[in-house]
Amino acid sequence: MRSNAEIFLERLEDLFGEADVIRKIDSNDGNTPIHVFFYYNLPEEGMLTSVTYGLSEGNHPEWKNGRPEIILTLETQDENWGLATAYFASQFRGEKSFSYASLFTLDTPISNESEMIGFFVFAPSIVDSENSVIKMPGKPINLVGMYPIYKEEIALYQSIGLEKFWHLENFDLYDVKRKNLGKKE
Repeated sequence: MRSNAEIFLERLEDLFGEADVIRKIDSNDGNTPIHVFFYYNLPEEGMLTSVTYGLSEGNHPEWKNGRPEIILTLETQDENWGLATAYFASQFRGEKSFSYASLFTLDTPISNESEMIGFFVFAPSIVDSENSVIKMPGKPINLVGMYPIYKEEIALYQSIGLEKFWHLENFDLYDVKRKNLGKKE
């Protein structure tokens, strides 16, 4: 019988092909490590897509209809972005729901190429709703997108909400060097 990890990996390969790089982040609680699958130049040249596996191995009371795994797609070649999603998955597995609008932040920038310090969760950008649900024995895995955010944007994001923030004129979900929408000019 195939493991959940094998089923998940097979589905990822159906969607994106074989991963270019796979990294493992050990969890501090001694449970299942978080693996990050990196796909360079996906969906386009110069972009990097990463997908976690291991978050869904945890339990959370809000995970009634499925369990999350994180997908991130950015105009970058820096794996630190994907490793940061794995860090959050490892740190908050079982504690936070990783539902839409959830916010995850660090005290320092995620990457040297940007001042962004965290992510918010929303629908994945490069897979449609049908392909974002991976059928598994038991509960399905739902791919959830993470999108980087600047420290100064957090108050704005919390005051206007996810939908209005998403539709702000200069918000670019893929650009790690986009304008900081929380800074006053």
